[in-house]
Amino acid sequence: MMKMAVSSPSFFLFLILSFAVVAFAQHHSTHLHFYALERFFGSPNPTVAFSVNLHPESPMEGFGNLGVFDDIILAGLDPNSPVIGRLQGSTANTDLTGHSLTTIINLVFTAGEYNGSSLMVLGRNQVGGLSDRSITGGTGQFRLARGYVLSRVVNVTGTTVIFEFDVYVTQ
Repeated sequence: MMKMAVSSPSFFLFLILSFAVVAFAQHHSTHLHFYALERFFGSPNPTVAFSVNLHPESPMEGFGNLGVFDDIILAGLDPNSPVIGRLQGSTANTDLTGHSLTTIINLVFTAGEYNGSSLMVLGRNQVGGLSDRSITGGTGQFRLARGYVLSRVVNVTGTTVIFEFDVYVTQ
């Protein structure tokens, strides 16, 4: 009876490469583009609340401030665009200069293709600039998600702010 040798280095290399190809083939990328509408106090149905100023001596009079938000995710820039979800989370002013905030965000989709799914986002919100944050996970269609989120302010009024979001998800 003939024995087959399976201990050769090339056989093990073949197995490792085969598993890598299968794992790589199962990953796919998704790009989402949407807007978030934030309403401050003084507007109908405010979506954001901030704590008192904990350190008024800080340069930007905000170090240590905490906030929570439940903003509306819109399909388009117009505030009357279809609502596709909620942007829910918290923020902390963790920068002594006042130029950035640390944010924890759940992007919760309530309509459309990703209805019932969510993404968890963590990172630094650059005040007045482009913010680049990490996707740390997800639920539903976004289970085991990774990626990044770019956002920026595109419109400000006395009582509202509209943010533009570009979300790049890899699964």
